[in-house]
Amino acid sequence: MSQSSTLFPASVAGTRSTSRHGGAPLLVIGAGPKAVALAVKSSVLRAVGFDVPEIVALERDRTAANWLAGRGWTNGRQRLGTLPEKDLGFPYDCTTWGESHDPVTGEIAQRMAGFSWASHLQDRGLYARWIDRSRPQPSHREWADYLEWAADRSGLRTVIGEVRAAELRGGDWALTVDDGTDRFAVHGAGLLVSGPGPAAGVLPADGARVLDTAGFWKMAVEGFPDWAETVVVVGAGETAGTIVRELALGQDRKVTVVAPRATLYSRGESPFENRYYSDPTGWAGLSETDRQEFIRRTDRAVFSQEVQSDLALTTNVSWEPGRVVGTRPADGQIAVEIAYGEQHRLHRADLVVDATGGDPLWFTGLLGPLAEDALRAALGGAVTRERIERSIDSSLAVPGLPAPLHLPNLAALAQGPGFPNLSSLGLLSDRVLARYVPDVHADDTAVAEARSGSRTTARAGAPGSHHLDTSGAAQR
Repeated sequence: MSQSSTLFPASVAGTRSTSRHGGAPLLVIGAGPKAVALAVKSSVLRAVGFDVPEIVALERDRTAANWLAGRGWTNGRQRLGTLPEKDLGFPYDCTTWGESHDPVTGEIAQRMAGFSWASHLQDRGLYARWIDRSRPQPSHREWADYLEWAADRSGLRTVIGEVRAAELRGGDWALTVDDGTDRFAVHGAGLLVSGPGPAAGVLPADGARVLDTAGFWKMAVEGFPDWAETVVVVGAGETAGTIVRELALGQDRKVTVVAPRATLYSRGESPFENRYYSDPTGWAGLSETDRQEFIRRTDRAVFSQEVQSDLALTTNVSWEPGRVVGTRPADGQIAVEIAYGEQHRLHRADLVVDATGGDPLWFTGLLGPLAEDALRAALGGAVTRERIERSIDSSLAVPGLPAPLHLPNLAALAQGPGFPNLSSLGLLSDRVLARYVPDVHADDTAVAEARSGSRTTARAGAPGSHHLDTSGAAQR
């Protein structure tokens, strides 16, 4: 388990100060890659003299829990879908904090290189072996080890417990946390929501014949039942793709995928498409229609090229276009009702897995009345996904709130497609932390365009790291 500093609850309920440097911290729900990336960047920036908030993660389990078998949407053996060189500091552009020729930017880049994937392998004595093995994608378990290593080195502080409520209090956020024994408040200058939240599919899961994503991976870890010979998987995104791969190749089951479009489309992963994930310069200048089309082609209801290549090795996978509208028992199986246009048809299977993913607005259920009213006022109406996505500013927050609410998982449309995922964690941390430093501004469209093509990016020269691999199948 991670040895990063953990805040344990007091013996009695109350309010607790979590700041170690005199200012209010930035609170992050979930101790995953985004929290660790922020903790790394915060520790580096404070080491070179910037007064940025300390990061405090609120986590019900442990650091990187969602990447471990039995805890997240994985069995731990699944391979990372993003190049590991796109690590906690990528893209190692430090010009948010000074001009490229300023000594401070070089020092930031050099210090950040100490938290890179390559540095992690070097520290573990595994770097040469990884290179000799042709730089394979790490498993989720190996990626979790990297995150825990970086959390330890950066001093990420973690409050163990379930966040039950989030309310605005006097210009700060106050989170109510339940550790199973006690309830207490944790205060911060800002709040960042990470992670997909609980599975929120289209079907009610029963834990037996109809599973959600978490239920599937729990079953995969505990052992797949012999009776589940045929499986319907609902969904056509990367969450569904990894489940289909595990079923068809890992478990040798017959799988039918119900996809909302004509077929199982591949994710666009050319260097031209990947560029917007690493560097969103010019993104805001595209029309909203073009941005939505780009996201649809590269990130929504598409399987990665890696998953498609793996599935090409088996004949166990078929698909049906349409949407699942219900299920019912059928002679020891499950009958799945599929609607496509005006047609409705039934498909029988032994098991159904709803892999349509999480609810991006899950955090709204935590908001207290003051926070809910403030968010509604900031959005100019009801809290909807569309309104939030269009409102996100350069700090990946909803503007107009008394205290920042950073929502990187909803920032793709307004700010760039890499922020909801692992594609540009270093840039994400720059954007968020710059919000808390006077006279430092995250790249907006004007600044980014002014710098585009003319700046020399300050980069650290860690061996074997931070390059775009355009040979063979590109990976994001």
